[in-house]
Amino acid sequence: MPTIVKKQKKTAPTTKAAKKTSIKTSTKTSTKRPAKRAAQTPVPASSAKTTKNGFHPGTYIVPRGHVSIAVPTFWSLRQTNDDIQVESEASETTVVVTAYHRNADVKSLDARDYLKHFLDTAPVAGRLQTGDSSKQRASARFRDEEGDNWFVRFISNGQTLLLATCHSNRPLTSRDGKTGVAVLDSIKLKARG
Repeated sequence: MPTIVKKQKKTAPTTKAAKKTSIKTSTKTSTKRPAKRAAQTPVPASSAKTTKNGFHPGTYIVPRGHVSIAVPTFWSLRQTNDDIQVESEASETTVVVTAYHRNADVKSLDARDYLKHFLDTAPVAGRLQTGDSSKQRASARFRDEEGDNWFVRFISNGQTLLLATCHSNRPLTSRDGKTGVAVLDSIKLKARG
């Protein structure tokens, strides 16, 4: 099928029209030069995925720089003096991270001990599922008396202990629940250094 070409009207150019065209051509030529320079400098593939500090976009790093957590799109982040809270858009799932620091006269912080103490005082109803436990990381899943789902994880480097909880009124297999567990999995604590 042949294409139809629109014919332009022929008019006598005025002085205003001549000035406009000369300005347009000068701006066009000035915009072409930076584009060529930008095209000549290749962008490494890794810099597009990470920021200057080495973390992926959407990662929140506390001011001291030793704890990082992923913040999903449309979830809200709130930091207080005591904890970091990441909440889903519908407020059905919440992840709270609280940090505890070791005093000089206390032995090294062990995640297993603190998980055991937490579960002794938690309102667990039904079956308790514990994950792999070590000095650095210990976790458990349970449902409370109100039917809410909990995923608890303790992370330690000996000096700092993080208590990270994911609380959801939906099953942890739901979309919000899975995202909350992924936020828990994204929590990083730097080793002592």
